[in-house]
Formats: sequence, structure tokens, C-alpha cells
Amino acid sequence: MTRLVVDGDPRVDQPEQRTPSGLSLSRRAHSAAGDGSPWQRWVLWLLAAGSGAGTALAIVVAVRDGLTWDRFVRGDLGLSTVLAVTLPLLGAAIAHREPGNRLAWVFAVTGASRMVFTLSMAWAGHIYLTGPGTGPGGPVASWLSLWSRLPAPALAPLLLLWFPAGRLPPGRRWRLAQLPVPVALAAVVVVAALSWPYRGPRTLPEAPTPPGVAPAIVVVAFGVVVAAVLTGLSLGLASLISRLRHAAPVVRQQVKWQLFGGGAGVVLNLAGDVVAPRAGLNLAGTLVTVAAMLLAIERYQLWNVDRLINRTLVYGTLTVLAAATYAGCAAGLGLVTAGLAHGRSVAVACATLAAAALVSPARRTVQARIDRWFDRRRFDAVDRVRAYADRLGTTPAVPGELRDVLAAALRDPELVLLFTLDDGRLVDATGTPAEVPARAATRTERRLTSRAGRDGAGRGPAAGELGALICRRFPPHEAGLLDAVLAAAAMPLEYARLQAELRVQLAAVQASRGRIVAAADAERRRIERNLHDGAQQRLVALAVRLRSEQRRHGDAFDPATGPLLDLAVDELRAAVEDLRALAAGLLPAALASEGLGPALRELVDRAPAGVRLLGLPEHRHGPSLEATGWFVVAEGLANAAKHASGAWVTVTASCHESCLTVAVVDGGVGGAVIGPDTAGPPAAGAGSGLRGLADRVEGCGGRLVVTSPPGGPTELRAELPCG
Repeated sequence: MTRLVVDGDPRVDQPEQRTPSGLSLSRRAHSAAGDGSPWQRWVLWLLAAGSGAGTALAIVVAVRDGLTWDRFVRGDLGLSTVLAVTLPLLGAAIAHREPGNRLAWVFAVTGASRMVFTLSMAWAGHIYLTGPGTGPGGPVASWLSLWSRLPAPALAPLLLLWFPAGRLPPGRRWRLAQLPVPVALAAVVVVAALSWPYRGPRTLPEAPTPPGVAPAIVVVAFGVVVAAVLTGLSLGLASLISRLRHAAPVVRQQVKWQLFGGGAGVVLNLAGDVVAPRAGLNLAGTLVTVAAMLLAIERYQLWNVDRLINRTLVYGTLTVLAAATYAGCAAGLGLVTAGLAHGRSVAVACATLAAAALVSPARRTVQARIDRWFDRRRFDAVDRVRAYADRLGTTPAVPGELRDVLAAALRDPELVLLFTLDDGRLVDATGTPAEVPARAATRTERRLTSRAGRDGAGRGPAAGELGALICRRFPPHEAGLLDAVLAAAAMPLEYARLQAELRVQLAAVQASRGRIVAAADAERRRIERNLHDGAQQRLVALAVRLRSEQRRHGDAFDPATGPLLDLAVDELRAAVEDLRALAAGLLPAALASEGLGPALRELVDRAPAGVRLLGLPEHRHGPSLEATGWFVVAEGLANAAKHASGAWVTVTASCHESCLTVAVVDGGVGGAVIGPDTAGPPAAGAGSGLRGLADRVEGCGGRLVVTSPPGGPTELRAELPCG
């Protein structure tokens, strides 16, 4: 459980429960205002039952007297009936969940007063309007109908000031804000006391106002009630706005529900009065207001109010814009086509098309404006992701950039983004294999899926799955933030997964090329050992045997045989040297025994004059890497001897920041290029030697660069990873 500050007071917030439908439901066992007593709950339930029974009796009496739906909806009876039934029930429900919440009594008393007004008005009308003019309880009913409607508005400011926990916000100013309530109640008492002598037919609406001081005081008291109620409601609204800005998140959401219900009630009542007086919108507005207060106090679906307000404002604004567009176009085109046949139909059709064409672009604009004003947190996060998505059309994506954008949008620097390959493996943005980290209590995992499926056909064991997102757990007031951000990042996520898969494939190709080079070097060393231990030893043994036999039987041989034996021994020695060169692949023995530095020094010493050695590596590297470096220098010296004879040549080899760089520069005429890696005739100046050398360098994970402008100089540089 976490501690919250509600209206300035610390409290322990109960954990959220989950209903079977997946809707969040947070209950409070008791309010901080007190535990209350069981008898209070029973009294409130009995009061709710009595209010419902009295209201039902009033409806029965009114229906027998000819009540119609139009009179019920448009008159005071309908509104009072709704309030008299719903408010006591709401008070009893609040007392059942929160016995110490004083709002329960406010709702109950308010509803009961409306029940008294409803029953007294129906009975007084039955006696004096449709009846004989006399009857039991008629004078009392007429007297009650005169002032019993006033306690409800007099207590209304408390519904705002005490909302939602049944107590005032902290601060002396809010204590003074309650002052209009006792003033209004005192004025109600004055009205009730001074109107008693005028009970009976004199209280009917058509009866003239009786003369005298008492009726004048009653009129003034009515004015005092109205002024006090308006003042109290203004102060209550100010308290709600203050809590909306400064209270804890839970209280802010409750205030939003209260304001949304009140605003919706006002709009529906205005629509019922102006647009459709007989449609029951006034009653619907009252029910919406009561339902919103119930949801706010009970904390049911508390965090859905933001989405509800957002959609209400968006579609309400669109409705007004579409209606205004339709009305304006219909009126304007009606004037233009007034003299034409079917002109009115043409105007209506054109106005309808204009309104329909306005809806789609207007919705995007209105949605953006509403999000910017009423949900800035989500707007900024989604806007950041969409800006990154727009940049992808012109700027290449950097590995890990999408993860940084999502981390910034969601305000989670520890966010982890992994992608799923076709075989089900998880990799990061660079293509490195990874696993879902162990989740802490504050972390959550979200599996990302593709809308279209993998390759549009859904192939592979992980078809349709993009990857996994591990991020922080979001508080209830940010419940929809992650979904909105992921919806905006749908295309960048697809693109990033394809990039990660491409990097995995590229790494696999590079690894396979490296294995091919290493296998070729190993095979060359095996052949060298076989030749050294096999054919080379046989030829050496044969040459030694011939020389031994020549010395032993030299006198017995014919004079012409000696030179032939000398020639045979020399040829055998030459064959042995050829076998050694073939087995070594032109690699010197110093390369394997001492390393790249001594081998390059030996290669430069055997080169023609004019070759300078400017640097050598200080450390040993892998056999394939050293062999590749040696081949680069050998190829560069061979090309310099062939195409730049007599020009100066420099050789450099150095290791810096895990990169072995080998370069050969000559002062020739230039024009050298690396041949294409596809079949076809080579370009001018391109040879197969540089192409094969480039393949070998790339097989080790490096790159070969040839810089040879016309007129020279020519640089052959290989950059090999040695970390």
C-alpha cells in the first residue's frame, strides 16, 4: 500500500481490485473522518426507503390527476422525483462504504427534502386544483410546497466543499466558505415561518401575493437564499479547482468526475430546455450528475474520466462544427439556388457533403488541440514519437535511437527494448543476442506485436511478434500512456526490428567469411606440414642418397656420370625449395614464429631500393590477421614494383584503438581501383589481385581502402579489427 495525501491529509490508499471484466475497482473500507455508527447506516437506508415510497405515492396521486409525460418532463415533478429517489440511495451507499463521510447525510437530507416537496406539491394540487378544494392535510401540504424545495439548493454548496471525503480542504478560507450555507438555511426558516399564515389556496401559483410586511420579508428571504446559494456554489467550485491543481492524483481524478458530471448535467439540461423539451434530457442530465458523483466517491473506473472528457470534448466540438457548417452552407446555398428547380434539395445535398468533408480533417486538428490542452503528458509523449517517425523518411536510423526516444517519452531511463527474430530469439537494436531481464516489482513486460504479421504472411514460429518492452509500472493516472506511445511507434518498431534482423544476418555473413579465411589458412598449414613431412623429406633423402653414392662409387662411374648426378642433386634441391614456397603460400617463416613486425621488416629488406619502413606493430595478433596484413603489404609492394618502378614507397603498420592499420604508399602515376565483386569485365586500372585482397580483408571484419588519384600518389590501406 502507498501513502497518499488527500486534501492535505495523509492516508493509506487501498490496493486496486480487479473485476471479472478487467475494470479497476478501488474501495475504501473506512473514511479518515471517522468510522460512524451502525445505527446511522440503518437510519440512512430507512430514509432512502421512505423517500422512495413517498415519491412513488406522489407519482400515483399525480397520475390519477391527469399527469402527462410532457408535464412530468418539463415541470418540477420530474426533476424532484429523480432527486428524491437517487440522492438518498446515494447517501445510503456512501454511508455503507464510508460511514464517516458527511456527504452521506447531505445527500440524504437533500433527497428527503425533494421528496417532501414532490409529495406536498402532488397532494396540494390534488386537493386545490383537481379536488373539492378541501381535504385532510391540504393546508399543510400547500405550506410545505412553498418552501420545501429550498433546503436542497441551500445545502448544494456543501456537495462541492466537502467533496469527495466529506470534509473541507485544508485552510481557514475554506471554513469561511461554508458561511453561505447557514445563511441560506436561516433564510429558509424565515420563509417557512412567515408563510404559515398564508397556507391553503393562497399558496397556489395563480393566487396573488398577499399584502403586508410578512409577505415582503418572505420575498426578501427568497432573494437571500438565491444569493447565498450562488455565492456558496461559486466558492465550492473554486475549492474544486484548487484541489484539481494541488491535491493528490486520486483526489484530482475524483474532482474531474465531479466537474464532468456537473458540466454534462448543465449541457443536457440546456439541451432539454432549448432543443428537445419533451425528450427527457433534463432528467438525463440530473442522472448523469448523480452517477458521476457516485463514481467519484466510490472510486470506480476513476482513471477513465480523462478518456471520457477527451472524447466528449472532441466529438462535442465536431458536432458543433459540423452543425454550424451544415447550417451555414444550407442557408447560403439556399439563397443562391432559391430560383432554381430543386434548389432546396441541391442546397441540402451540398451542405451535407461540406459537413461530411469537414469531419475527418477537423477531427485530427481538434484531437490534437484537446490533447494539448487537457492531456499534455500524453500529447508530448506521442508528439515526440511521431516526430521521430517523421524523421525516419529522410534520416537513417541509428541503432538504439528508438529505444532512447521511447525512454524519453515514457520517462524511463532503464527501459529495455528487444526484438524477436524469425526463430524466436531476442536481440537488441544492434543485433546482439539478449534475454528478458528479471523483472523487479516496479517493472513490467509488454509483448509487442505486428499489425500485419511477419512478412505479411505470418511465417515462422514468432510470426507477428515484434519483440518485448520492459519498462516501469505506470500509475493509474497514466494507464493509457503506454498504449498511446506504442500506437504512435508502430512503424518505427517495425523498421527497427527489420534493422536488427539485418544486422544479425550481416554479422552471420561476416562470421562465415572469417571462418572461411581461417579455414583456408589452417588448410594451407596442414598442406605445408604434409609436404614437409612427406614429399619434401623424400626428395631431401633422395638428394642425400645420390650425393652419398657419388662419393662412394665416384671412381667406378663414367666421367660423364658425375655432372649428371650433380645436376640431379641440384634439381632435387630446387624442387624442395619450390615445395617449401608452395606449402607456405609465399608466407615467410618469421610470420609464424616472430609475428607481423619481423615479417614486414624481412619483406622490406628483400624489396628494391627506395622502400622505407615507417612503423611496425608492437604486439602479436591472430594468425589470420597477421597473414592478411602481410598479404596487403606484399600486394602493395608488388603493385609498386609493377606500376611505379623507381618511385618512392613507404610501408606503415600500427595498432591503435583496437584497429590494426597496414598501409603502403607509392609515388606512382595513380589510377588504381578495386575491381567489382560481381562477374563481368574489370574497370580500367582494376585487377583481380586487389579484389581478392579486399575479400580477404573483409573476411576478417575489416576494410580495404585504395586512394589513387590520377598523377599519384597511391595509397593501399587495410583497417583490421584487432580488439
